[in-house]
Amino acid sequence: MKVAASLAVLFGLVQLATSSPARYPVGPRKNAAVEGYGQQTSAYTAPSAFPTSIFASYYNAPESMTAEPRPVVTDVARTSVFPDILANPTVLPPGPSPSEAVYPVPTGAATPDVADQVRAELTNTFSSSAANCTKCTDALKTAQKLAQQAPEQIPGMLVELCKKYNYKSAATCEATYAPQVLGSVYAQVLSYANFSEGSTDAQYICNIVVGSSTSSCTLPAPRELDEGFLDDWFRGQRIPPTEYNRNVGEPTKNNNDLRVLHMSDIHVDPRFFVGGEAACTNGRCCRADAYNSTLSSGKFTQGMLPKANISEVSTYWGNFKCDTPWSLVMALLEAVTPLNGGEEVDMTIHTGDMVVHDLAQYVSQDLVKYTHQSLYDSIRKMLGKGPVFNAIGNHDSAPSDFASQGALPDGRSDQLSWDWDNLARLWESEGWFNHKEAEQARKHYAGYSVTPRKGLRIVAINTDFWYKNNVFNMIHTQNPDYSGSLRFLTDELLRAEKRNERVWIVGHVLTGWDGSNPLDNPTNLFYQIVDRFAPHVIAHIFFGHTHEDQFNLFYANNATSVAADKAKAVSFMAPSVTPGNNVNPALRIMHVNATTYEVMDYHQFYTQVPTFPQLPSSQHGPVFEYLYSARDAYGNFTASNANSSHPTPGGVWPANAPLNATFWAKLTEEMHATPELVQQFTVFQGRNSPKSPKCTDDKCVQAKICYMQSGSAPLGKKCTQGYGSVQS
Repeated sequence: MKVAASLAVLFGLVQLATSSPARYPVGPRKNAAVEGYGQQTSAYTAPSAFPTSIFASYYNAPESMTAEPRPVVTDVARTSVFPDILANPTVLPPGPSPSEAVYPVPTGAATPDVADQVRAELTNTFSSSAANCTKCTDALKTAQKLAQQAPEQIPGMLVELCKKYNYKSAATCEATYAPQVLGSVYAQVLSYANFSEGSTDAQYICNIVVGSSTSSCTLPAPRELDEGFLDDWFRGQRIPPTEYNRNVGEPTKNNNDLRVLHMSDIHVDPRFFVGGEAACTNGRCCRADAYNSTLSSGKFTQGMLPKANISEVSTYWGNFKCDTPWSLVMALLEAVTPLNGGEEVDMTIHTGDMVVHDLAQYVSQDLVKYTHQSLYDSIRKMLGKGPVFNAIGNHDSAPSDFASQGALPDGRSDQLSWDWDNLARLWESEGWFNHKEAEQARKHYAGYSVTPRKGLRIVAINTDFWYKNNVFNMIHTQNPDYSGSLRFLTDELLRAEKRNERVWIVGHVLTGWDGSNPLDNPTNLFYQIVDRFAPHVIAHIFFGHTHEDQFNLFYANNATSVAADKAKAVSFMAPSVTPGNNVNPALRIMHVNATTYEVMDYHQFYTQVPTFPQLPSSQHGPVFEYLYSARDAYGNFTASNANSSHPTPGGVWPANAPLNATFWAKLTEEMHATPELVQQFTVFQGRNSPKSPKCTDDKCVQAKICYMQSGSAPLGKKCTQGYGSVQS
């Protein structure tokens, strides 16, 4: 967008935001029957000043749009403040402490010179003429000898091999595979994995962890969940009841819908450096040590690069290639109540990932605790009395992506319990959980089952147990629930069914879309669980992770038919707060029926990153503007209605009908008949980002519709690949 055009749009929005509250704008596919869902403001202009009262003190005095604030945050566990080095952009953080390294227990006494023997065997394996896949699996079996006899030597061996075969730079090899970073974790996986005949652990490690150089190592077919398995899984209760009352809640005092905020992937960067390189070619951008190799050699001490050596300046409010600065986080939280017509939302769902994307060597337990503490404190103060229900994201641990299963031997299942314990402590201290509920979160890897309102149960689970980047998932790969999380979910759903409750399932990593993020076996089991309990018990499913506005459908009988009348559930992937990788920050306010707990509509708001450079001269903060209503944008099915298995009168979705799975399934039918709807969806996917690629050719259109209809990894992988994301 040109600067002049950008300013014109910005000033127009400012004028709109400061006028009296307005009804939502009328979209091109307006459904007139949507009237009556409440008065809300269509835009909000954040102030330029940082809300300093949120924190009691700061390591630096917050100045107007020149430097990000560094709040002083007290750790509730230790009643001491976190050190400034965690957030000071001019000093590299210390990273994980050596004490954070956790090794497997040796299985016996090490044989003499075992490291030299393993080194020689690996050299012979890598120099052989065998296929890459064979080399990889043979190398794993060899390395396992060292991991089981002398596990503390694994990090050094990994560093040595990394350097020898130029897998990364020498410095990166040493930093990445240090014992307290990834080295000791890989020692555990090598020790505990099963590399015997018939096991699939080696295939998973070679395909997912080692990567593209072993592309001949394909993943095995998903495990078949036969009738006997499913009968046992559902404890002999595989057949749902024929009658079920969905009107289980109590109407609000004014008979209005509940207002529920859904936000995700905040990824606050406490070391965001204003005036630095925002389009870097090293590590994380918008940092004091960030540089673009076309203009700088990178050989400099941390500090301000000369302007001539910066390709894009990092601005106070954020940039497309960077995670979220504190200023943007606070502006978005400030916007919620005004955008909800001046009323606090009734509750909030946050679907994970508060911690910054960073190199593994800079992510420590203290960084995770500091981020969670500061953000939860801010959310409680900014959003008011409504409870907040959080899911743990893959970046909400140290190391990132990792969650250790309770079934690991030698007590190694407890190595990340500091994380679950800290989250439980925080949620209780913020007043969102009572002590019993907090104890439950400690027991289930930050998962829980709570009832915030009559008839509504929220069940959160740790979805790292189906995330492909969690290396602990490379152990017992044929077991779809080695962690026990899906057992916990299923039992909670069985109890909810007996109590006649509606359930929202909350997690972070999606189960399907294009199949590139989750693993096959656990998401295949999750799909069968949804088929069993939807739509009567499961009202909705909420995820995040992708940073994009997406949805997934779940159909009866593993999607053997994708007709609208076979749709059973929908999962919503909320767009991100972080603009990282070229999307505009967003928040979503859902209108939820207070008795059925079904979403009646949601309203998407966003702010345009291209306007941020001009904000200092305008003396105000980001403008959060209205993007779309799901009902308005998608509720017209006239092109496909005649051929649908679930026709609606006049082809328009009824005003009193929820946006349930049938609604979204009919949307996919309409997209087949009206392909331009897929391009409109794509615009919303990146929140009107100028960086988003278009989706207008038939190959892209059909691929995206297929993703929408794929609620598990095996189904998503059947779709044409390459069109899943609008990020770059």
